[in-house]
Amino acid sequence: MLLALASGLGWASPARADDPPPAPPSVTELTPPKLIFGGEPVYPASASGNANVVVEAVVGADGRVESARAVEGAPPFDVAAADAVRGYRFEPAQRQGKPVRARVRLIVAFTEKTVPAPAPTPTAPEGPAPVVPAPTPSPAAPGTPEEVHVTGRRYETRSPTEHRMTRAEVRLMAGAFGDPFRAIEILPGVVPTISGLPYYYVRGAPPAAVGYFVDEVRVPYLFHFGLGPGVIHPALVNEVALHPAAFPGRFGRYAGGIVAGETKEPSAKLTGEGLIRLYDAGAFVEAPLAGGKAHVAVGGRYSYTGLLLTLLLPETTIQYQDYNARASVELGDRTRLSLFAFGAFDYASDKKDGKENVLFASEFHRVDLRLDHDGDNRSHSRVALTVGLDRTRIQADRFARDWVVGIRGRHRMALGKSVEAEVGADLTVDLYGGDLPSIYAVSRDEYEQLANLYSPRTETASGAWLTALMKPLPGMEITATARADVFTSMGKVAVGPSPRLSARVPLRDKVTALFALGVAPQPPAFAIPLPAVGYGGLPGGLSYAYQKSAGVEVLLPLGFRGTAVGFHHSYFNLRDVFADRSDADIEAPQAKNNGPGQAYGLELLLTRKMANRVSATVSYTLSRSQLGSTTTRPAVINLFDRTHVFQAAGAVDMSHGWFGSIRTVIYTGWPKQDDLLALREGRLPLFFRFDARLEKRWTWRKSGYISLIFEGLNVTASKEVLSQKCSTDGCKNDEFGPLIVPSIGVEGAL
Repeated sequence: MLLALASGLGWASPARADDPPPAPPSVTELTPPKLIFGGEPVYPASASGNANVVVEAVVGADGRVESARAVEGAPPFDVAAADAVRGYRFEPAQRQGKPVRARVRLIVAFTEKTVPAPAPTPTAPEGPAPVVPAPTPSPAAPGTPEEVHVTGRRYETRSPTEHRMTRAEVRLMAGAFGDPFRAIEILPGVVPTISGLPYYYVRGAPPAAVGYFVDEVRVPYLFHFGLGPGVIHPALVNEVALHPAAFPGRFGRYAGGIVAGETKEPSAKLTGEGLIRLYDAGAFVEAPLAGGKAHVAVGGRYSYTGLLLTLLLPETTIQYQDYNARASVELGDRTRLSLFAFGAFDYASDKKDGKENVLFASEFHRVDLRLDHDGDNRSHSRVALTVGLDRTRIQADRFARDWVVGIRGRHRMALGKSVEAEVGADLTVDLYGGDLPSIYAVSRDEYEQLANLYSPRTETASGAWLTALMKPLPGMEITATARADVFTSMGKVAVGPSPRLSARVPLRDKVTALFALGVAPQPPAFAIPLPAVGYGGLPGGLSYAYQKSAGVEVLLPLGFRGTAVGFHHSYFNLRDVFADRSDADIEAPQAKNNGPGQAYGLELLLTRKMANRVSATVSYTLSRSQLGSTTTRPAVINLFDRTHVFQAAGAVDMSHGWFGSIRTVIYTGWPKQDDLLALREGRLPLFFRFDARLEKRWTWRKSGYISLIFEGLNVTASKEVLSQKCSTDGCKNDEFGPLIVPSIGVEGAL
């Protein structure tokens, strides 16, 4: 991507050798703002072709964009361009040597063609958004606008029903602690099991039915134990997407939603971040090599929660750590070879009668080698090889292990101006094993259960897909996917078809209809996902979800965007929905089929991008999750059903380096349940939580900064009711918490 700076109402002409040198501007004249950070505009999912948009922006005396609006350009490019410009940063305009407020006009150009932009000079490093000064122009008159040319690159087709959040958008969100993965909790359709814990129901699908991916690499979890952060350093994360239904063809094998993290493009200059908080510390650094032809990045975090927990909970120990390393080299103008290694470790225990009891101990590691190539006519190809290891401590000093080997490939191409196609295939092999006790040390029944869960076995999952993206009319987008997966385990074979269809249909100016249909198969899984622990032999066959949703998206004044989506998901043979909250026994020999289930409801989302000076996100989910009848039980409401889930978050740039944000979380309690495992009328009390964040930032060296951050999750010290026991003397609540997470940290960046 290339940004060319010019002054006046047109582009500056190249300077000639015989031209006289320009006179220095008078102190009474205005020095225009100078762009120091542009970022890359997002190509609209509903658009096609190339477009130029003229955006008028007001740049404040602190260099931040106070407002931006498109004055020339057609939708949906106009909205995307204005959104991009709101995140730009400038050296402010100056008059008489003092920074002043100024109005500028910028040209934002979009193109579909994925051809790398030429470097400004043969030796200049490649990378996103280099800034190239034009030849020195003649003095500008006061108020003369500065024009900036920006080119966006489009890499991936986006699903019409997905939710995407960039790190910049969620960095200031209270309660997320600057982590993009933790911010998905605010999205509609996401229902927490317990406040603050990163185990979610997505449209009625339990946590084990939700798949986690980083750069298309499957991982067992995205969050550290309990209230820990994400397992990928935030500085490496470009954006996080939640696919609640009809996800892209390259994702599959989960009956619920998909959470997919995407790392950022390599940086063209040396960058780094560091953070020290009460409970952990982390750092990330990235540097270009060989004149920008190669890049290396290293990051990680280490927790020392024991220092804080010792004061509050002396009998509890929680530890976590992670690492991320990436290296890439440009093999040509259009080909890149990348190696990405990352992993995480988590440990939690408590002491009873002086004896340590391990509550949770797991780790995973991944190494992904991939080759990307951009071809002609918007084509793109990727082949990749992944090797990994998962481990979970099960009893005493014994572990369950899973060696993971996977290979995948896909190719996207244009079949004309209005049709794109992607074809791909992948294969994953899991080599399970475990440390079994001596047959003489346990009972026969216990040994058979352990052998069933942890005995050595090989499982495979292979799949292939074909996706067609059609744009028959301007703004209309129809995505059709045919995918199928084959699962094998201990001599058992199962085939899972997974057709999907989604569409965006413009109804009128700034109003678009959204539709999604899909079938999602999944092998047996535990209610709470644990690395290296799973059912062997595909007991009972595959689970299936039938996903249906429809809604509208509306572009509103003042930069707001609203969506309203109704959904109905049907679940069949989904064994990891259990009928009793205490029935999550991973030592059971096989999971039981709890019969068919369904979830239906309405999702509302109102957003104003976090790149704005004042931003907001409001979400509301009205839903009902039910378990169907079985031979021994009538149809009942899911014990983890929450009828209402409401969240509202806002962030304000208060100028002079001060930023503040708040978030409110409200949801209804679980249905009541008595000691006989039967539902009673009514619900447990609702839960209310309030989060707050305050940051003071000092800038240095133009793009660097140091921040002091105060943040708190559940600053209201609210308790959550998990159950209620009633007798002739009245009812008594079993409460959890208050779970309060205070944070004081110092963050810095180059």
